[in-house]
Amino acid sequence: MWNPIRAVMRSSSLRGIKLIALSLMLVLVSAAPIMLYSLVNPEDGGPLWMGWLFAAGAVFAHIGFLIGILLVIWDLHFAKK
Repeated sequence: MWNPIRAVMRSSSLRGIKLIALSLMLVLVSAAPIMLYSLVNPEDGGPLWMGWLFAAGAVFAHIGFLIGILLVIWDLHFAKK
């Protein structure tokens, strides 16, 4: 079975690109419950914990994205080759 996290970690990309990809996976996983709930029961806004799960996942994903961008800039411009 194909595992996307293992595929990202084993790729030959820069470490910042790997972190950005993992951050995007995190925001997708944290948003999935509230998206699936809204498909089943659209007239209700959804449980509060699903909103908090998405909010926390989005915050951590944005932090990971920022660190990933900084790592890419560091690896491409400042690291000794």
